[in-house]
Amino acid sequence: MNRFKKILFVADGTAGEKTALTKTIQLAMDIKAKISVIDVIVPAENFAITDVAANMIRLQKEMLKVRKDELASLVKSARLRNSTLPIPVMLKEGKDFIEIIRTVQQDGFDLVIKASGKPHHTGLLFSTLDMSLVRKCPCPVLILKPRKKISHSKILAAVDLRLKDKTSKNMDRTVMELASSLASLEQGSLHILHAWHMAFEKRLKNRKGVQAAYKSLKTMLRDMRKIEKSHLDDLATEFALTKSATHLLKGEPDVVIPRFVKSNRIDLVVMGTVGRTGIKGLFMGNTAEKILNNINCSVLAIKPVGWKSPVG
Repeated sequence: MNRFKKILFVADGTAGEKTALTKTIQLAMDIKAKISVIDVIVPAENFAITDVAANMIRLQKEMLKVRKDELASLVKSARLRNSTLPIPVMLKEGKDFIEIIRTVQQDGFDLVIKASGKPHHTGLLFSTLDMSLVRKCPCPVLILKPRKKISHSKILAAVDLRLKDKTSKNMDRTVMELASSLASLEQGSLHILHAWHMAFEKRLKNRKGVQAAYKSLKTMLRDMRKIEKSHLDDLATEFALTKSATHLLKGEPDVVIPRFVKSNRIDLVVMGTVGRTGIKGLFMGNTAEKILNNINCSVLAIKPVGWKSPVG
């Protein structure tokens, strides 16, 4: 985690953000990073009628003043007693995720942290803003689930060893490095998981006339698992993980990972993500989004090196 030097905390009025900010301040102190707080206000509508426009401008100014005071109070209440870390506050007008990402790009922030928006009416953990940041922010994004305890006791590094290109291998290593570093800072346990499957297995099993090929299919599956296990064991050994913390599970990642998170009460998942039009990354297509929509814990989402945000 020492790779992060400038942290941007997003405060949008989400429940639980005081605890999330306290955790962010502690992290910044631990890794000797700078921290700033940002919120984005929707700009006043541009009405043609003079009286309405004037009232909207006055209302907007009052909202900005009130929100600045609220952010100052939030920082004061979340600050640790032993913290002398300066925490500047930024308040911008515009579309929330666009202004946040532009701030990241312009001011060189290398980590964004936010409390989960948790839209209760949908039953999902992550809000529209959360997902927009995960999809489009160029730097890692840490979405913290609202929780009473600040620490993450169980951390899961979700890797995908099927992809053999250089970008994917670097992503696996980045996921492991950050997950390992967080586990050390949090004094928690670290697990590594790789989900594997054969694309045409179900079709081959369920079609008549392929019985003769079934034995060769079982051999292929056995050989494939052996190769996947070898790669996973190598990565686990590199990061000094025990066999009990190393998990090779058969199935689609968007099914296997949420199930593992729930059954093992994982507090934080570290995983790679890319946007729909991004370069190759850890999870392809909408797999990462399916995972995020089916887990109920904090997430550190990472982009591949060289990934460019669509926000200019």
